[in-house]
Amino acid sequence: MFRVALIGRPNVGKSSLFNRIIGKRKAIVEDIPGVTRDRLVSKAEWKGIPFEIVDTGGYLQGDEDKFAPYLRKQIEKELQLADLIVFVVDGKEGLTQADKDIADILRRTDKPVIVAVNKIDNPSQEENIYEFYELGFDRVIPGSAIQRIGVAELLDEIVRHIPDYETSVSREKVEEKERDKTIIKVAIVGKPNAGKSSLLNAILGEERAVVSNIPGTTRDVVDTLFEWEGHKFLFLDTAGLRKKSKVDYGLEFFSVGRTLEAIKKADIVVHVIDAQEGATEQDTKIAHLIQKYTKPAIIVINKIDTLPQRKEVLNRIRNQVREKLYFIPYAPILFVSATQRKGIKQLLKEIVEVYNQAWKRVGTGQLNRAIKQILSLRHPPSFRGKPLKIYYATQLEGKPPCFLLFVNYPEGFKEHYVRFLENNLREILGFEKAPIKLIFRERESIYKEG
Repeated sequence: MFRVALIGRPNVGKSSLFNRIIGKRKAIVEDIPGVTRDRLVSKAEWKGIPFEIVDTGGYLQGDEDKFAPYLRKQIEKELQLADLIVFVVDGKEGLTQADKDIADILRRTDKPVIVAVNKIDNPSQEENIYEFYELGFDRVIPGSAIQRIGVAELLDEIVRHIPDYETSVSREKVEEKERDKTIIKVAIVGKPNAGKSSLLNAILGEERAVVSNIPGTTRDVVDTLFEWEGHKFLFLDTAGLRKKSKVDYGLEFFSVGRTLEAIKKADIVVHVIDAQEGATEQDTKIAHLIQKYTKPAIIVINKIDTLPQRKEVLNRIRNQVREKLYFIPYAPILFVSATQRKGIKQLLKEIVEVYNQAWKRVGTGQLNRAIKQILSLRHPPSFRGKPLKIYYATQLEGKPPCFLLFVNYPEGFKEHYVRFLENNLREILGFEKAPIKLIFRERESIYKEG
C-alpha cells in the first residue's frame, strides 16, 4: 500500500495532522517537543483512495535529547520505506535552521516531498508561508490541523501521487516523450528579397523553393519537412511581408494573410534581415507581430558575404538591429550567408536550443526563490498609496513559458516593472532565448467567507 510519512522537527504539529487525517486521536498530542517517540502507522482514505500514513518522532539534532539518535534512525528508515514525504513545518514560528537541515536530507532522496505549513490559524498569518519556498520544494500547502484548514488540499495532493489514482508516468516524462515525437514548426519571415528562400534552400541543401532577385518571387507558404541530427523540422518559407500601401487585393494580399497564419502556428520564427539594409521600418513591424503572438524568435542577418568581414562592421549592424528591435530582446542574432551556406549549422542548433527553452519548466520553489531575488534588487512601486506585493508564483502548462503571480493589486503592476520582472526571470531561470508571459492574479484567501 502507498505509504506517506509525516516528517519534521519536534512540536510542529505532525501528530495533530496525523490524527486529523485518520479521524482518530491515535497519536498523543501535547505541546511538549518530542512527545511522539515511535513511528505510528495507520490506514487512511481520501476520495475512496486508501493509503498508509506514518507519524514519525520529531527530528532532533545533536545530543539535546537522549532519544535523538534513536529518532534519527527511525526517520532515516522511514525515508527508505515511504513513497511520499509530507514535510511538516511551523508557520507560526517561521523557517528555522533545523527545517533547512531536514530539507537537505530530504533532497537527497528520490521521494516526492510536500511541504505542509501548519498552524496558519487565521488569515493574518497567510503571508508566513512564502518563506518556506526557500526550502526548494515545488508544493507548499498552508493550513491548520487544529482548525481543519487546508487538510483537504493536502490530501488532494497526496492522492495525486498514488499510482492507482493517476498513471505512474510523471507529467514531465510524458512531456518529454511528446517533445521527442514533435516536429518543430519554423516560420521563415522577413520583408521581400531578404533571402528567405535562399536560406531555406541552404538548409535543405537543394533547390526546393524558387529563388530569384525579383522581390516577391515566393507567393505561397511552402511547407518542407527536414531532419537533422535526430530533430525534425517543418519549415514554412513564407511570402515576404510588404507595407500595406504596396499590397493590392489578390494574390499578394492572401500571401500576407498566410504569412501571418504561419507566424501564429509556428513554434519558432526565423526573422531574416538583409545585412546591407539592416533593420528597416518593415522589419520593426514584423518583429511587433512576433511580439504580439509571444513567439520564440531568431534574428538572422543574411547576406553577410556582401559586407566587409571586419569585426567593427558586424558589430555595427548587430547593434543597429538590436536597437531597432529592442522589444524582442530574447531573440538571438546570427550572421548567415545563405548563398555560401555559412552559419547554417549554427542556425539549426539555435532553433533547437530556443525550442527547448520555450518548453522548459521550472519548479515552484526555484521560481519563488527567483522572485524573491528580483524583489531584493528592486521592489515594485506603490499603488494607491499601498506597497505592491508578490506573494508567490507558479508556472502554467504549455509554451511559451507562462507564469502566474499571486499579488495584492494586479492592476498596480505597470508595463515598466513587468518588463523588469520578465528580463530578470529570463536571466535567472535560463529563459534568455525565449519570451515569457506574466499573469497577475489577486491572491485568494484559504479562509472562505460565511
